[in-house]
Amino acid sequence: MSAAKGLFKKWLSNLDAMKKQIKERLNAVWNREAITEEEWEQLEETLIQSDIGPRLAMEIIEELQVTKSEHKDWQSCLFEKLYSIIEKNDARLFPEADPQFSKIVVLMGINGAGKTTLAGKLARFFKDQGEKVSLVAADTFRAAAQEQLEIWAKRAGVNIIKSSSGTNPGAAVFDALQLIKKRGDTVAIVDTAGRSHVNKNLLSELEKLSKVIYREIPSSNVENLLVIDALAGQNAFLQAENIAKFIPITGVALTKWDSQAKGGIVFRIHQELALPIKLVGTGETIEDLFIFDPEEFVRAIVY
Repeated sequence: MSAAKGLFKKWLSNLDAMKKQIKERLNAVWNREAITEEEWEQLEETLIQSDIGPRLAMEIIEELQVTKSEHKDWQSCLFEKLYSIIEKNDARLFPEADPQFSKIVVLMGINGAGKTTLAGKLARFFKDQGEKVSLVAADTFRAAAQEQLEIWAKRAGVNIIKSSSGTNPGAAVFDALQLIKKRGDTVAIVDTAGRSHVNKNLLSELEKLSKVIYREIPSSNVENLLVIDALAGQNAFLQAENIAKFIPITGVALTKWDSQAKGGIVFRIHQELALPIKLVGTGETIEDLFIFDPEEFVRAIVY
């Protein structure tokens, strides 16, 4: 995540479609004496189509109507509203880590969310910070998953810890933690198997894996990141709600962000799930990852 500001701005350019729609609608009507009810409804629909969600879209429209009646500009109103939702977003990783213990990142989510790719990008990020990093293959039932993680380990230039096929994931992670302690690794990134958020058996397995980690590592040194495809929409909320019943989620990593993704999902996740957005990934290169910056994000949408 070196040159993070530049990468962040590169990603923000993907919000142009959302920004253009909102600006065109508001600029077209704002300087008129009155805005019709139908035009307000069209604007509300534009916000909803940007993945902001019905609840927040309604709140924004109500505040814009007040702003219009007071003859103020819409940009300031929209910026203040959107920023107020995510200004307290804490994107720091391990803000209170105990230096006596290794730091553990557990990546979880449904199949295809981009966990393994994110694991490789995170490994490079921590290595660039001077950490001694290992990738831990906790998807022990799919040989292809371990092979893919091994490719990312080579790209990042870090260690990989694998177990025999079919090994219980909790046991695999326990063995990995012992090896990490022995070698003095400072960061381990655990790539778990994809789990349907409605499969209680798989979620119970994840819960057991988590308990293994917490027996060895203090909670201050554990980041349980829910990896969500940026295009997941409503399904993202169902994932978070169900997984949180089995394991404490400390933050969200949004992946696969490209020109089709819409910025509104960020506000919905933070407002409706009360979870911080910590990481955003886009593209397939190992550098396409950055820490989420709420103020720059909102400015990119509004101005």
